[in-house]
Amino acid sequence: MKKGNIFQALLFILIGFWGLSSSCNRPGPEPTPVPDSFADGIYILNEGVFQMNNSTLSFYNFQTGELTSDLFLQQNGRGLGDTGNDLQRYGSKLYCVVNNSNTVEIMNPDGTSLKAIYLTGKQPRYLAFHKSKAYVTCFDGDVVRIDTTTLEIDGTVHSGSNPDGICVCRGKLYVSNCGGLNAPNYGHTVSVIDPGTFSVIKEIEVGTNPGILQSYNEHYVYVVTRGDYGDIPYNFVKIDAQTDEVVKTYDLAVLNFYLYNHYAYLYHYDFNTHASWIKVLDLDSDEMVTDNFITDGTQIETPYSICINPINGDVFISDAKNFVVSGKIYWFDRDGKLKKSFNVGINPGHLLLSSHYKPMIDY
Repeated sequence: MKKGNIFQALLFILIGFWGLSSSCNRPGPEPTPVPDSFADGIYILNEGVFQMNNSTLSFYNFQTGELTSDLFLQQNGRGLGDTGNDLQRYGSKLYCVVNNSNTVEIMNPDGTSLKAIYLTGKQPRYLAFHKSKAYVTCFDGDVVRIDTTTLEIDGTVHSGSNPDGICVCRGKLYVSNCGGLNAPNYGHTVSVIDPGTFSVIKEIEVGTNPGILQSYNEHYVYVVTRGDYGDIPYNFVKIDAQTDEVVKTYDLAVLNFYLYNHYAYLYHYDFNTHASWIKVLDLDSDEMVTDNFITDGTQIETPYSICINPINGDVFISDAKNFVVSGKIYWFDRDGKLKKSFNVGINPGHLLLSSHYKPMIDY
C-alpha cells in the first residue's frame, strides 16, 4: 500500500475513534429519577393486642396520600410479631423492637427485613443509638448493645429493675428503671451508663415508675414518672446532664411527650377516668404556651403517641380508642387545627417520620 493510502486509512481510523469518544461524552437527556416511596411520609408501629401476635407496621405517603396498612407483611410474607414497642431509624436502617416476641427486627426503609435479632426471655422495650451502636432496654434488667455494622450483639450491662425508656445526652446513656413488673413495688431511678466502659456510673432518684426519657439541647434529660396509676401521681422531671441531678419536678400529670425546638408537647391520659389533655411547655422559660393544643374542638379518645414534623410544625397524634379496635391518626397544623385523619392498626403506639428536614427556628 502506498504511503498516502496508509496515511489516509490511519486518519479515518483516528476520526472514527474521536467521533465514538465524543459521542460517549456528549451530554444526553437526564435519566428520569426513580421516586423513593418511603422518603416523605410517616411510619406507624401498631402494637396490636398483647399475646394476639398481630403487630403491624403502617406507612402513610405524604406525596400520594396512600396508606400501606401492613408494610412488613407485604414485603416479607410474614407478620411482625407480638407487641411492637419501638421504631427508630439509624443511618439507612429501621430498627423495630417487638416486645413479646423478644426480637429486634432490622429492615430497609421499604420494610424488607435484613435481620431479626432474638433476645429470648429478655422482653426488649426501647432503643437509642450512639457511635454506631444500638442500645436496647430489656425488662429482664439489662441493656443490650448491638453493633450497627455487623448487626451482632456485642455487650450487655445490668441497669436495674425493668429498664424502660432510654436516651443519649452529653455522650452518656440515661435509662429509666420502671420496675413495672414488680408492681406495686415500682422502680424509682434513672441509671447513667458510660458507653465507653459500658457500665453504670450513677443512679438518679427521680420518682415512682419512670418511663419515657428524652434529651434536650445536650444539657437536660426529661423523664415522665407515672406513679402507681392511683394514689401516687404522674410527674414530669428535669435532670441536669452535667451534674446528673434532678433540678426540677413539674406538677404535671404527663404520660408521654415529644420535644420539638425548645418546646415539649405533653399529653396525659387517666386510665381510670379516661380524661386526657395535650399541652405545650416552653422549655427555656418553663412557662406553659397553651393548656390545650387542639383549638378546633377535635376530640381524641385515647392519645397514645405523638410526633412533630420539624419543617412545618405539623403534629401527629395517635388514638388507641378502646385498645382492641383499629386506631386512628390525627394530623394537625402547628396551630392545633385538624388537617386530616386516617385509620390504622390496633394500638398505634409509635410514630416515626421518614422525612429528613432541618428544624424550624421558632415556634
